Amino acid sequence: MRRWANFSLILPLLILLAAFLLTPMAVLWVRSVNIDGQITLNIYVESLTNPRYLTAFANTALLAVASTALALLVCTPTALYIERGRRESWLAVALTIPLSLPGIVIGFFVILVFGRTGVVPQLFESLTGQRQLSFAYTFWGLLLGYFYFQIPRVVLVLRGAAAGISNDVLDAARTLGASSWRLYTHVILPTLRPALLNAASLSLATAFGAFGTAATLSRGFRVVPLEIAAAFTENFEPERASALSLLLAFVTTLSLVGVGRLGGQRIPQDSQT
Repeated sequence: MRRWANFSLILPLLILLAAFLLTPMAVLWVRSVNIDGQITLNIYVESLTNPRYLTAFANTALLAVASTALALLVCTPTALYIERGRRESWLAVALTIPLSLPGIVIGFFVILVFGRTGVVPQLFESLTGQRQLSFAYTFWGLLLGYFYFQIPRVVLVLRGAAAGISNDVLDAARTLGASSWRLYTHVILPTLRPALLNAASLSLATAFGAFGTAATLSRGFRVVPLEIAAAFTENFEPERASALSLLLAFVTTLSLVGVGRLGGQRIPQDSQT
């Protein structure tokens, strides 16, 4: 009886999952393989062999992995500083602001700061006579926009985990003579490992599907969401857009499963001591 009661609690979510995930993906699959009344996988073969789309998938993966790694590197000490220090509430609020901003606005921010007439290039020009750091429309501008978009997602996940680190464990490690660096690498990071992997999963999933930032900043650096939009709106190829959407979903899911398997591995004994 209790089992059925528990199932009834998740039933609404299962209904939404079927209505807004499984059903649309089934429709996409049917449209992508039904070409002129014939069932064929040619569009998948072409999408996986065409250099244009292979480059787009490679660019998407590169941006997702690079922005996620950068976000973890920068946001981990920040989350620890905010949560373990029990201070700087203004900083915690400021870091959550990107959650309320669409990707187009974040891309516009990058243009305002690092565009051809941005604040930083104009500052360099006034000081040195040469305009420098005008990289808004390059890979580095995209990476900055993606990274900015990841900040609140990574910080919020890591703050919750940092709050659960026992002060007794940290005090015991200091008593045994552990330096700050050893405390960070041998105690704090292994404790945060599940949260780091969860933050990485969330960051990767967000980056793989990001559209607004890429649409604002991309000038020849194509990513899969842009190719999907172009296939549907510019070329009116709904079959190709459907196939690319399913391929992107597959690649994203495969990446998240890989990260999840890393989380399932046992932590080496020497890092638990």
